[in-house]
Amino acid sequence: MPERFRRPSPPRRAARARRRLPAAALCLLLAATACGRPGPADPVDALPLDGEPTPAPEVEPGRFPGPVDGSAGWATPYSSEPKGSDTGFVGPVSPEGGGELHFVGMDDRGRTRWSTERNPSCTGFALTRTGGGDDLVVLLDSDAAPERGLLATRTTAAALDPETGRKVWGPVEVPGTWVGPGLVFAQVAHTVMSAETGPAVALAADTGRVAADERQGDAVLHEYQGTVLLHRDGALRAVDAGSGRELWDHTGLEVPAALEGAAGEAAVSYGPRPVSDSAPVAVMAWERGEAAAYTVHGLEDGRTLAEFSSRSEPVPVGDEHGRAAVAGTSARSGAPVITGWDGAPGTGGWTVEAEAGERPVRIVSGYLYTEAGGENRVRSMADGALLDSGAWEAPVAGTAGGAAAMPVPGGGGAYALFPSPGAERGQGGA
Repeated sequence: MPERFRRPSPPRRAARARRRLPAAALCLLLAATACGRPGPADPVDALPLDGEPTPAPEVEPGRFPGPVDGSAGWATPYSSEPKGSDTGFVGPVSPEGGGELHFVGMDDRGRTRWSTERNPSCTGFALTRTGGGDDLVVLLDSDAAPERGLLATRTTAAALDPETGRKVWGPVEVPGTWVGPGLVFAQVAHTVMSAETGPAVALAADTGRVAADERQGDAVLHEYQGTVLLHRDGALRAVDAGSGRELWDHTGLEVPAALEGAAGEAAVSYGPRPVSDSAPVAVMAWERGEAAAYTVHGLEDGRTLAEFSSRSEPVPVGDEHGRAAVAGTSARSGAPVITGWDGAPGTGGWTVEAEAGERPVRIVSGYLYTEAGGENRVRSMADGALLDSGAWEAPVAGTAGGAAAMPVPGGGGAYALFPSPGAERGQGGA
């Protein structure tokens, strides 16, 4: 077991009538209904909508990867990247000319489901999943008034059902914006010269309760669907966010083989963090004397899943369905590899050789998207096999059924929804 833990620096990081309207007209509605308010209002259920799908612009063949059918899709009103739940999408909509920020829920066939407004400073949001397997979208609100030069004095978080817009929990006061991984929120320095964050908190996905608070001495590192990794009382610990029960600590971790025989104490620290919003695995950096290595562990049980060489920093990525992948240098062969798990970490594991410099970008609808040598690639999460590569656009989000949210080529920042090949093309909801 490691003799000591190297403490990391702070992480950077009432019912209304249903309405029908086309997605293309949604921005007009949002702009017309936007209004200012002096502080964060108590969140309520989102406004139900029933917007008709609007066809997306035509896309030239070859501009999308194989798992996405670009021949026909549906337009969205999103002004920046949406996130995908099991059955649809949630994303921000900023009306032209200012006004309140809106978050809009859509199904996987382009039908608008609901809308809710938030302070325009609160663009950060996160998707998570409860212990019962229910998707949640966590939105922020604050009393910031940037048009008057006033910073936020109070920020709150609330969780909605991404399918219906119904409020599940909240508001819960948090120090500032979403910084991740997972439900981690912190105050961010308001300067272009600094990326430092202030004290962070981690919330429990099921209830929104504060599971860990850096103002009480914790160092919050990582959260994933109810498990929080933190530094507390001199040790690296994983705890259950709902009960506070400790799941494991760093003293039970096996020292990697690369450190065997090296002189001195073994020191372990967290990181690097995932490039995705969160992941069910955590990477640890080890040192003993002149020897160094990285290991990958299941967040819930601490089990060692893989070991990587210190020649390059591993790049982890995950999704909301327990999938994860890590790219790095093999501790055995010294070659670039990608190791992945298509489900609960520790089951269905695989390792494949990778292109030098190949880096994971995100996991979408069961596919791993990577980039290498200026081109995008897509791999199967079942076995890591390379399925396609090219200069096409990669999706930014997806559903469990394979629908993907894509940047529209030449669309000026617009996003559209496209099905997977072979999917039925009905005009109804999911």
